[in-house]
Amino acid sequence: MAKLNEINKKIDKLLAEQKKLMAGQKRIEREEKEELAEESEIINAGKEEIIEQKEVLAEEKEGLNELKQLKDLEVEINKSVMTHPLIRITIKDIAKGAIGAFVGTVTHFTFLYGIEVADKIDMTRATILFPLSYLFGAIFVYATGFRTIKDKKILMFAPVRLTVLYVTAILVTIGTLYLFNPLFGVNLTDSYKQVATTSLSALIGAITADLIGKE
Repeated sequence: MAKLNEINKKIDKLLAEQKKLMAGQKRIEREEKEELAEESEIINAGKEEIIEQKEVLAEEKEGLNELKQLKDLEVEINKSVMTHPLIRITIKDIAKGAIGAFVGTVTHFTFLYGIEVADKIDMTRATILFPLSYLFGAIFVYATGFRTIKDKKILMFAPVRLTVLYVTAILVTIGTLYLFNPLFGVNLTDSYKQVATTSLSALIGAITADLIGKE
């Protein structure tokens, strides 16, 4: 009987130790679960922070795109509103061209040299001088005023501006010859040739005066 009691005590002691072990194991498992939960929370917090950062970057990128669009729109509006000096012809521009053409024909009495040359050429050569003067004028306008321009809309206006200056130069040439040459207009053939030989100097003077102050 005594041995049975001793065995029962040993069994109870083993059971108690087993319970303690099981309790310790459960505590360890609980602590591990808590650690895993904390790690999961940290990971989730990190994920949320990354998501927030991505959202902030996306908003900043969108803001930069909108700012770029606004700047592009501002540039387009400025282009449409502001008129380039080379595509605006005013009375002042025509007056400058006329003065330049007059100076071009009168300086060093260029018109007298034109009259002298006119006596030595025929009507065919005189007629050729008109488009030739226009061609030289086109080269001069492009080289001095439109060469650095990249905008095609402004470049397309070059022939219009040249034509206005060309007509102005022809009219000033006629006026100058009429003023300084008493015989001008008496013979239409001679007058025609005199205008032809003097028109180039007048046109160069008109273009030079017109381009002063243009950017």
